[in-house]
Amino acid sequence: MTITPSLLYRLSAAGVIVAFALNLTGGLLHPVVDGNAHSAESLTSGFSPWAQMLLLFGTVVQLIALPGVYAWFSAKAGLAGLIGFVLLYASSMLVSLTHLTIEAFASYELAANPATAHLVPADGSLFPSTAFTVLQTASGLTFMLSMVVFGVCLLRTGAVPRWIGAIMTAGGLVLLLPLPELPGVSGLVVELPRGLAFAAMGVLILRANGRPPVEAAPATSHRSGAPLAV
Repeated sequence: MTITPSLLYRLSAAGVIVAFALNLTGGLLHPVVDGNAHSAESLTSGFSPWAQMLLLFGTVVQLIALPGVYAWFSAKAGLAGLIGFVLLYASSMLVSLTHLTIEAFASYELAANPATAHLVPADGSLFPSTAFTVLQTASGLTFMLSMVVFGVCLLRTGAVPRWIGAIMTAGGLVLLLPLPELPGVSGLVVELPRGLAFAAMGVLILRANGRPPVEAAPATSHRSGAPLAV
């Protein structure tokens, strides 16, 4: 098998589509008890910890695939698009991987043991660690803002259909709102806009059979056949 850019683009496209299905399913199944998605009660009810593991696996698949998806339309996204994507990617990695790993394994194990259940913070911060809380707060805020920045870049440049940029922007703005945590609804709010936007990009790539929307023109200092200036 020859590994070509077209093949890598198509594999990345398939990756974000699969990740969307996994993350949306995990988000819908994530339990919320008494308005707290990360209490000891939530961590030991419903589909825990399988919902969190679905989200973790889906996030890993998404992060592996996203660079290829971005590279497909990067020639049209410009410098602002690159900055927005890097911020979104880095903050997503920091907030999602740490949060979901702690939730699916450490916090779940604490909550499942009656002798240690009291160690799970009642404020939804998952783990009694100041450093972890600071990391989650800083990277989470950066993640939400970078969704807005990246979405606006997509809207302005037209690198992909503008409705995709609109969904990304709206998703970031909604996450900034202090919405109550509700079963199923909270999962949709977090996973649907971003996942749908990336999955839509994946569909575009597959429909184009991996061919980038813009091919860079070769740089030349003179017209073909024209004599060089002396």
